[in-house]
Amino acid sequence: MNKAIRENNLSLRQILIASLISQVLVAVGLTGYFSWKNGRKTVESLALRLSREVTSHTQKHVANYLNTPTTFLKLNRVFADSQLLNINDLENLQDIFWQQTKINPEIDTLYFGSATGDFIEIEMKNPPKVSIRNEDTAPYWKTYRLDEEGKAATLLSKRKYDPRLRPWYQAAIKHKDLIWSPIYLFADPPVLGITPAIPLRDGASDKIKGVMAIDLTLEDISQFLNSLKISDSGRAFIIEKSGKMVATSTNNSLIRRGVLGDERLHYSDSLDPLIKATAAFIEKKLNYVQNTESTQQLIFKFEQDKPTNMASQRHFVQVTSLEGYPGLDWLMVTVIPESDFMSYIRTNTYMTLFLSSLALVSAIFLGAIANRLVVNSVTRISDVAKAVSNGQILAIEQQPKIKELAIVTESINSMALQLQASAHNIENLESKWEERVNETTRNLRQTNQELERLANTDGLTQISNRYYFDLALKKLWQKTLRERGNISLIICDVDNFKLYNDTYGHLMGDECLKKVAQAINNSVNRNQDIAARYGGEEFVIILPRTNKIGAMKIANTINSAVTRLNIPHQTSTVASYVTVSCGVASIAPNPNIASTSLIANADDALYRAKQQGKNCSLLAEYKHDEQ
Repeated sequence: MNKAIRENNLSLRQILIASLISQVLVAVGLTGYFSWKNGRKTVESLALRLSREVTSHTQKHVANYLNTPTTFLKLNRVFADSQLLNINDLENLQDIFWQQTKINPEIDTLYFGSATGDFIEIEMKNPPKVSIRNEDTAPYWKTYRLDEEGKAATLLSKRKYDPRLRPWYQAAIKHKDLIWSPIYLFADPPVLGITPAIPLRDGASDKIKGVMAIDLTLEDISQFLNSLKISDSGRAFIIEKSGKMVATSTNNSLIRRGVLGDERLHYSDSLDPLIKATAAFIEKKLNYVQNTESTQQLIFKFEQDKPTNMASQRHFVQVTSLEGYPGLDWLMVTVIPESDFMSYIRTNTYMTLFLSSLALVSAIFLGAIANRLVVNSVTRISDVAKAVSNGQILAIEQQPKIKELAIVTESINSMALQLQASAHNIENLESKWEERVNETTRNLRQTNQELERLANTDGLTQISNRYYFDLALKKLWQKTLRERGNISLIICDVDNFKLYNDTYGHLMGDECLKKVAQAINNSVNRNQDIAARYGGEEFVIILPRTNKIGAMKIANTINSAVTRLNIPHQTSTVASYVTVSCGVASIAPNPNIASTSLIANADDALYRAKQQGKNCSLLAEYKHDEQ
């Protein structure tokens, strides 16, 4: 029987060691697993938020880059319609074009082709040139070098040319309004470019008298994308829905040598494997990119034949369509590898595992000491019991009055003390690791809160940004719809702010925007009202539970608050100090109206305020306005 007990049963030493190791291993494993899982969720949230920020910056830059030439063209059309620009006088057009290209260095090629075949082009490159086609030179155009006063000097070249046969001219005539040409390859130098063109009409007969256009290169957009701080391996690029490349954050060329000469690069021929894989994924995922919504956020795994640090890693993608520019079907894409953010998480995880392993070894060592004491005490009891059963008496250091009971009591007490000490050590270790996990969780929570604050705050003015405004407007719109109340919106624009920047410099311009932003923010008294920077020198204020009378009062308060700042503005066309114009819209939402209508009507009111002399506030006029 004693032999069967020895063969089939585990020893007390084995049970204690296995129990201690298994408990510590479970605690360490769960700690490491949840630390890794929470870190991965944080990385995903951070990467998607960063991709939104990068795409937002790209949208703003592209919009600014494209809006500048359209503004010039629309202004020239207004001047032509009001007889302030004589498009029949090529010499006068040459002088005006030369002056306009000097105003803004981004506009370096401005030209006009008439319905009779006349043509005038100013090209402010090296050297500055003017190209002329009139009844004296037809069917040729002559290109001259410009002198310092913008006059034709040396004849450079002469070749046949008819503007009426050019794609930009035909596209504008067909569209009957401002239109962007397809991207094409400029002849000299061979770079990608686009042309916005606008038809000019006769005021009396409404017949088209010609087309005015501007040439733009796309190198500036690629340079901007290259300057963005995305991540170590992140990419930003723009493609057409046809799949042809427009711009990229890499230094790779977007032109290749084809059978017929230089031609644009399709994404499938890109030298960058990440851009190629991302564009292919978008094409497959979004139905060949023809039905892409305004903004899409996607996650995909990038796999390559050759092993790299990016192979089989998750990548976060944001796709945004460029809207509001006829003829341009661009998709702005930001892709960020998860591995760019996981290194820090892995370091923390490895440190957690290292400390956990250290604690495991320490616990085993301490447990072994305690185990030895416990086993020896139990063995002593066993030996005493065995000795008693065999009629033997074991020697002990202190002889009690009843030796057997004294030995049993001493052994049991010793064992209890050792077990108590061991349990206390384990509790202390578990408490310390629990505190460390809680501290890590608190740090992650604080980091997330700080990231959320940074994402919702404009970095310059320290008030809410455009992203937070969009979220708040949707939320307050739905709340007002449920309450069946009124909601108002004010759009403020700093008058003549470009002139202010040109006069005082961009640093003073930034200080001006900060002061104006704080004046606007201080004019909004209720906690539920939200003031945000809409973009550039524009600000917006959401006023829930406010009718048009209350909204106009706030707008007038803003006008007065900015005026009291008394910021000097010598070149203003309104006053000697900085002023703002405000557009006000108020509405009682219903399910048939979108929140964007509130923005559109406020923007229309702002436009009318600008037209009426600036430094004022006007209320939007439309049929849904709250009565």
